[in-house]
Amino acid sequence: MLKKILIAAALIGTLGLPLHAQGTQADAEKYAAQATQYYQQGNYANALEHYNKALAIQLKVKGENHPDTATSYNNIGLVYNNQGNYANALEFLNKALAIQLKVLGENHPDTATSYNNIGFVYRMQGSYAKALEHLEKAQAILLKVLGENHSSIATSYNNIGLVYANQGEYAKALEYYNKALAIRLKVLGENHPDTATSYNNIGFVYRKQGNYAKALEYYNKALAIYQKVHGENHPDTATSYNNIGVVYDNQGNDAKALEYHQKALTVQLKVLGENHPLTATSYYNMTAPLYRSGKKEEARDHLRKAVEIALKTLGPEHPYTKRFSADLQFVENELKK
Repeated sequence: MLKKILIAAALIGTLGLPLHAQGTQADAEKYAAQATQYYQQGNYANALEHYNKALAIQLKVKGENHPDTATSYNNIGLVYNNQGNYANALEFLNKALAIQLKVLGENHPDTATSYNNIGFVYRMQGSYAKALEHLEKAQAILLKVLGENHSSIATSYNNIGLVYANQGEYAKALEYYNKALAIRLKVLGENHPDTATSYNNIGFVYRKQGNYAKALEYYNKALAIYQKVHGENHPDTATSYNNIGVVYDNQGNDAKALEYHQKALTVQLKVLGENHPLTATSYYNMTAPLYRSGKKEEARDHLRKAVEIALKTLGPEHPYTKRFSADLQFVENELKK
């Protein structure tokens, strides 16, 4: 049976602090800016190449124990995470954390960011106890330096909620998602992308609980905000279309599922291009309703596109690449019968 991938807004953070200096430091800034652009495009190989160039300059100009060097380690770690290379991600994120603890101390927002990012990687690995340990360290720092009513605290609640959701502890996840939502409504207002993230994640919990009416209610709230704030042609809008499509898929409404996944794909092709992991996901998510509708050849073609893009942007070892490839093999075997 073909499984689904739900694109849920997760870690909301930064790629690090801006870099400041002169001379060769300007080259580091240039490489970092180019890398960030590649990162946002889903071109992780080029992002990694340029972040490593920035790091080499940082080590030469500012040395190991400098916040900007920590930023470069952090950025490289985030790229490895997106590639599914969690061992390398943790190696570089822990290097960033070690520098920040040494030069900034425990109670600094950047130190909290590193704890947060490490926790996120552990979550992706399924090491939920370690994920919670690091996310709760981040939260404790942020509460101390920023207070309860700050958007970063809401992000922290959101990230802890993600771990509980991954463990299937949906009541706890909902508790933390609602805490995040309450802060966001208070400090950011209704029409803010982060508020939409909270609606999105609450919708995810209701979907997992089988409460599809509630899931659609919250997913549509998220969609309305994204359409208002970003417009139709934005990746977040596409994500909402995708999530709504997943609910219809779960309900067995193949026509509606295809309608919303196609909307997501149309936006992604327009704003992200063919070679982006989210585009691959939309091709993939269309395959189950196509297959069930008797359009097995079309399902196979979408899977081939998903695999091709994932191999190019995520690499062969990423969990998504492996899942896409396994389902492609299944469909191709079925077509041979």
